[in-house]
Amino acid sequence: RATPGTSGADLANLVNEAALFAARRNKTTVDMEDFEEARDKVLLGVARKSRVILPKEKKMTAVHESGHALPHYYLQHTDPLHKVTVIPRGRALGLSLSLPETDSYSRSKGWLEDRIKIMLGGYAAEKLIYNDTSTGTKNDIEQATEIARKMVCEWGMSTELGPIAYGQEDEPIFLGKEIARHKDYSEETAQRIDAAVRNIIANALEEVEKILAGHKDQLLLLAETLVERETLDDDEIRSLLGMPKRQPKQQEVPVKQADPKN
Repeated sequence: RATPGTSGADLANLVNEAALFAARRNKTTVDMEDFEEARDKVLLGVARKSRVILPKEKKMTAVHESGHALPHYYLQHTDPLHKVTVIPRGRALGLSLSLPETDSYSRSKGWLEDRIKIMLGGYAAEKLIYNDTSTGTKNDIEQATEIARKMVCEWGMSTELGPIAYGQEDEPIFLGKEIARHKDYSEETAQRIDAAVRNIIANALEEVEKILAGHKDQLLLLAETLVERETLDDDEIRSLLGMPKRQPKQQEVPVKQADPKN
């Protein structure tokens, strides 16, 4: 669940890092704790546990990450929360990580909308607790806006504009990244696109604000516990908030594709 699409070489590197973590702890076997550390190091960078963070900033980070984590338990279409941490890694001061229960090759509109709500959860939590926001919301807002714009322009998920693709992309073969986007629609349509994107973001923000305001006591409890313990997994959060343990989702039997040769 934690390594979808990973190559054999990447997995070998992950196992090697986990073995090094186990060796540093004088262990004779490599367990899941070591693999967790190794995966986080490979994906996010080395944990900067020695970094000095002011208590006020650490509390704000904990509130921000709790705002990402808590909506997982009140939204219908999101992937289950795996863990939340306020240990700095790379450029991030904290992290809330959810993992899919099964392989998925496409995403529904409901999942995308819930994903936007979770991304805006940190922003909403800061506004709720401090009546202010920080620069730590930058990446969340960028990702939420990108998903909303793709829902409107590429995936036909806007009720106002319907199933029409807007804006043809030019992607040079050797650069492999978008350089230009042809504007093949009118200025009026551009304004409608902006309004549709704004509506998706506004509706998501309104709903996640209601969730956090309705469970403010849980938000504060989770943030205070994060400040104290720094990392919490799903079982620990459920125990802390008095929620039942998550039941594993029943695996569906995959459909075998027909052999084109036959």
